[in-house]
Amino acid sequence: MPPESVKELLAESGLAFTGTVEAADATTVPGLPADDRTVVVRVNEVLHAPQAVDLHGGSTVTVQLADHLPPLAPGDEATFFANGVAYGDELAVAEVGRSSTQDAAPSARLAGLDHDVTPVRAAAAELAMDRIVEHARAVDAIVRAQVVALAMVPRTGPPQEHDPQWWVATLRTDLVAKGDIEAGADVAVLYANSLDVRVRTRPKPKAGQGGLWLLHRTADPALAAQAAYELLDPLDLQDSIVLDVLREHGIA
Repeated sequence: MPPESVKELLAESGLAFTGTVEAADATTVPGLPADDRTVVVRVNEVLHAPQAVDLHGGSTVTVQLADHLPPLAPGDEATFFANGVAYGDELAVAEVGRSSTQDAAPSARLAGLDHDVTPVRAAAAELAMDRIVEHARAVDAIVRAQVVALAMVPRTGPPQEHDPQWWVATLRTDLVAKGDIEAGADVAVLYANSLDVRVRTRPKPKAGQGGLWLLHRTADPALAAQAAYELLDPLDLQDSIVLDVLREHGIA
């Protein structure tokens, strides 16, 4: 399968794994009906999955096969691209697409990549970088900088549910890739220090931490008095090497 097809399948699915069909017209999930398009698959290798999903080699997954793909029989092997349907003690997924197990094997055809990189993992890395590039186009400033100070924003009023617990990080820049910030200047950046579900995944700067920071202008006028920029998205902090990719796309 061409790398473009693997990338397209990954864009449509949250899980990718190789596996062997153990049973057809069967299910491991109580209450989930089985038919001739339902198979139980023994996972050989997980290629792409969110950390929250407990999927590993040797586990079993109930797979609802895609209508446009041929049925599978016990003993058949494939690389599955799927989205979750049922989570719990047992996992069920709906198949988005399928390819041969060759797409999970290390390939020397991928020039410039390590020999142990598979087409699926290479496509996943490329897809992730595409998202970073798209995100970088939308932010207001991009700086390479190091955290030189951290300070809590004084709370006004009583604590509230889902309180983001605002802090300000002072970033000392050595390069400005986007925005009207002067290189070498210190920039105050607002961030939510809480682990509340609403802000848990946002970057939380640490003293001395360096990297490439993708900044948004602070929308709330009251908070803008504390810092002109803020961190809002998990993608707002990247390794400095990402700067090379952004330059290739004409962003930096």
